[in-house]
Amino acid sequence: MAVTSFEVDERTAAFIAQLRQTFGVNTNAAVIRKALALASIASQHADDDHTITIAPGGGRSAVKISLAG
Repeated sequence: MAVTSFEVDERTAAFIAQLRQTFGVNTNAAVIRKALALASIASQHADDDHTITIAPGGGRSAVKISLAG
């Protein structure tokens, strides 16, 4: 298994901590694995303009997200 390390700023560290709770995992590595899996699924289902639309339930409005840089 390849080992990769990188530094993150405080904002990113807080975001990773939040995603640990959301994803129900205990490590930063697990957050990154789940985030990459989610990004892979999103990219596979993106429209020709590289966007995805998230349509949440509960009467909330759909959100269109661009995957392009």
